[in-house]
Amino acid sequence: MPIEISNSIICRILPQQVPQLWECIKFACVQADEVNKEDMPFYFNELLQALLNEKAQCFIRLAEDRTLLALMITRIVLDRITDKKHLSLQCLYSFKTVKDEVWERDWKFLLDFVKKEGCSYISYNSRHNKLWELGEMVGFYEKHRTYEIRVEGL
Repeated sequence: MPIEISNSIICRILPQQVPQLWECIKFACVQADEVNKEDMPFYFNELLQALLNEKAQCFIRLAEDRTLLALMITRIVLDRITDKKHLSLQCLYSFKTVKDEVWERDWKFLLDFVKKEGCSYISYNSRHNKLWELGEMVGFYEKHRTYEIRVEGL
């Protein structure tokens, strides 16, 4: 059953705050990005460097009592073909199920951030139905599908 979060707050984590939240960040990324165990050292080393150097951004949603409710990792990327900036959602994870209205409020926060940064669009990849639904709810559309096959053992 979704809970209503009326007085939650969204915060951008500063690079010096990343170590305090590092275990939560790793947990959320493993859950949302489905990182293979053998890829985790490289994945997390690169992510930690990107967060500490502000090449990636971490946003969190906190409850009134400062309980961590959701976490999002983004990256501002320069499109090599169009030379336009866009925001890539790398990780979006909620520790609690919330009503769609909360996600809509989060979306408005993210949209303000993207406009301030001069991005032309927002993109994300996901294989989770709920994330597809959330994206469609705020206006995303499917641009393409990615297929993959692992060649080890073939």
